[in-house]
Formats: sequence, C-alpha cells, structure tokens
Amino acid sequence: MMRRCTTRVLVEKFFGLHLVAALFLVTAPLPAQDETPYKIKPQGHAQNKQRAATAYELNRKELNGDTNLLVRPGLVADKKARRVEVMVERTALGLNAPCEFTIVDESSDHSYEALLISFAKPSDVHQAIQFIGTDPGESFDPASLRYWPKGETFILSVVGTSEPPLRLEKLLLDRRTGKTLREDGFLFTGSRKVPALNDPRRTLYAADEYQPMSIASLFNSTYSVLEVPYSAQKELVYQNTIINPEYPLAEGTLLTLIIEPANREGSKRVKDLILTIEADKAPSDQPANDGARLANLRVQLKDGDTVLNSRETLISVIEALAALDRKARDYFVVVSFADNVELSQARALATILSTIDREKGIRIEPPPVGQLYYRALIPDPELMDREARLFHPWELALSEASGQVSGHLLLIESVWKKSASRSELEVVELWVPGPRELRKEMDAADELARKRTTRLKPPVIMVFAPSTLRYGQLTRFLEPVLPTHKVVHLYLDIPMPGIPKK
Repeated sequence: MMRRCTTRVLVEKFFGLHLVAALFLVTAPLPAQDETPYKIKPQGHAQNKQRAATAYELNRKELNGDTNLLVRPGLVADKKARRVEVMVERTALGLNAPCEFTIVDESSDHSYEALLISFAKPSDVHQAIQFIGTDPGESFDPASLRYWPKGETFILSVVGTSEPPLRLEKLLLDRRTGKTLREDGFLFTGSRKVPALNDPRRTLYAADEYQPMSIASLFNSTYSVLEVPYSAQKELVYQNTIINPEYPLAEGTLLTLIIEPANREGSKRVKDLILTIEADKAPSDQPANDGARLANLRVQLKDGDTVLNSRETLISVIEALAALDRKARDYFVVVSFADNVELSQARALATILSTIDREKGIRIEPPPVGQLYYRALIPDPELMDREARLFHPWELALSEASGQVSGHLLLIESVWKKSASRSELEVVELWVPGPRELRKEMDAADELARKRTTRLKPPVIMVFAPSTLRYGQLTRFLEPVLPTHKVVHLYLDIPMPGIPKK
C-alpha cells in the first residue's frame, strides 16, 4: 500500500523524528530574516517555508500517479476523501491586535493582520477545492449588484502534531459579544480573474497577484478564495475581531489546515429560485394605496419550471417562502419584472422584498440583463441634497407624452473658482429625446473628461419619473446605459431639484 505523505503526516514525521534526512535538510541553519514593518513574517518563517518545500517534493514523488490525489506546493487534495490539506503557520499577530483575514498567501503583505500564513497559493487552493468536486460560486461584488456572496459551504479546521481538529472560528473572538465567531463555515466563491496590467488579453487570478492575497476572508470580499457566508463589513470586522486567548498558538507554529465540504456528497446548499412579476390588468383608476397596487399583480415563485406558490398572489409567495428549509439551504432569488408592471406597483413590491432580503430570509441576486436591481426603487434620499453629497451622479428627469418617453439630463460638477472659499455647482442641462441620445451625451461627457484629464462621472444615475410609467418603458429608455451604469436611484413622483441660477 502506497504511503500517503500529506502535510499533516509530514508535520507529524518531522516532529516525530522519522524522516531523518528530510529533518536534517529543514533544520539546517538558514539565513536570518530581516525585520519588517508590523512583523509581517513570524519567527521561524524561513524554516517553515523550507519544510513546506521539502514536503512538496516528498509528496510529489510518493504520490505521483494516484489520480485521486492532487499535489501542489503546500497542499494535498484527496478526491475520495473530499478533503484538502494545506500547510500553514501561525502569524505574529498578537492576542489583542485586530484581525482581518484568517488565511493569507505566504507572499502577502497583510500577515500582520491575519491569523495564518499559507504555503499554498490561492489559485492552487481554488483548484484543489474544484478537484474534490465543487465549483466556485460568486463573490460579493457591489459593482455587479451582487450584495450576497454565493457558494457552497466548507468547514475549515486546523490540526497540530497530535491534537484533534479545531474549527477555525474557535481561534477568533468578536469583541462585541465576547464569543468565538459563528461556526457557519466559509463559502467557496473563488477570487475574481482580472486582466493583466501589461497584457489586457491575459487574465490573472487576482488573489495570486494583488494584495492582500487572501485565501479566507472574515469580511465580504471580491478577491478571496473563501469568505464568510453572511454580510460582514470590512471596517467592523477589523475593529472587532481578535485572537481567542483560549487557544494561544505560538508564533510560527506549523499547522495543517483542513478544508472539507459541509454537505454530504451529491447535495448542495445553494438553491436558485426566480420570482416573476406581471401586472394582472390595467387598473381603471389609480390605486389609492400599496395594498391595492400589489393586488393587481400576478406573482410566481419558481424552482426551475416548478411553481412553488399555489396562487399567483404575493401572500401565497410569502407562504411558499416561509415553508422553505433554510437550515439545509441558502436560497438565492432573481427578481424579474414584466414590462407591463407600473412603477408604483414595482416600488410597492420592492418595499416588501427589502424586508425579507436577509440572511435568514432570501438573498436577492443581481437582476436579469436589462433590468434594474430591485433596490433602485428604494432610492437614497440623501442624494437629493446636492450641496451635501460627496459626488454628483447623472440626474435624469423622464416624462411621457402619447406613449413616448423623453428626458432632461443634468451634468453637475463642483467647480472651484479662483480665490473662492468654497466650490460652486456648475450645471449643464441636456435634452435627450430617446435612449440613443442618452448614451451619446454620457459618452461625450466622459470623452471630454479624459481630454481634460479630470475624473469621470461615477457610474450612478438618479432618475426622476412618474409612478404611472411602465417598467418596460423605463428600462427601454435606460437600456443603452445600464451595462455601464448599473446603480440607479429611482425617485417616483418627486421633482428633480431645481437648477441653481447662474
């Protein structure tokens, strides 16, 4: 029977004094490491790095030819056992210092705020998880209107030379609660791939190339292999997460990180649903309240081709959602509006959806191509104050006449004049009779900004529209700009703020 020299076994052999030749290699004197700011590398790091390199060579030789095993520097993945083992070391992070990452790559400059350093590259960890049977999901990315990370859950544990596996979450404390982190595992989202700086035709695995080179992040991140399965802001995590003094691993301790799927083979935690909304009929009179507006909608909750609600009403959809097994599944819902839905109806439904778009409810996905994210219908009121806001989005006022939609587009800039004590708003008003003109004017403004080497407008649009406008009328007008301006704030029956006098 072939010996399997996993990272954990190798660590045990090192400390058990079995691989004498290898032990001699890794304990030979090594050059002292220079001191670095924030103590980026722990004591003994050079020796541990040598041990990881030796482990890789031994594993590569002894496990060569076994198709159920994947060997990469710093890790071994076992397809049959559905398990990945990664060689890691404890960082120099102190007990009361803030912690932002659980695991970073050995080349990362952020180990001073991380728990563990990995001797396997992020892309190799990614490949190893895929090798044992799970594809990546989607990482948190507000620019793509993805506000929930999506992926299958994995349990991360660490093992020393003789101790039983210890859940990674137990090694960290939340200052706010005084308790260890929730043992909810980590989602395999995968880091984004980005164009290479010197060759945009070539893509790079971002976590391999760019700081912080994260393998497991404690906050929602676009560029980490794994991340927490709940909503977690970077600032709050950094301020409130510290090392658990109950498990004071010594600086430079060599450990094995075990990555295993939370679900049994063949089962998945992620479940995709779609919510379709159509107008039942055009009301003869303008509904007086949101209840009446919602009553004129036909709503279906679908799992593939299967309709889950017994009646095409919002109440029936809520009942179907309440019956879902949230302990076993994470439900991700795409919200799709039909063209005939009135904006007042869409806003009424969006208000309801905002109350159940929660970790313990449903997690709403980015919208279908050509549609708005549902929260566009719940705009930020603070943006209405032009003097107070930090940036100036495009402002677009729409109107309808004889079924035709047209608009006035405002280009607003803060301008500092010579010897002025404060900036002034400079407003350019543009008539846009249709979608083509809308795209043309926005492109022209961007081109002018490039020539002047000034900052481009943020990819955000404030839209002022009558609530009687149909959803399809709105999206057809915005269609040319939605690919580049996904963030929309839609104000219904609210006049655009006045243009200041020159």
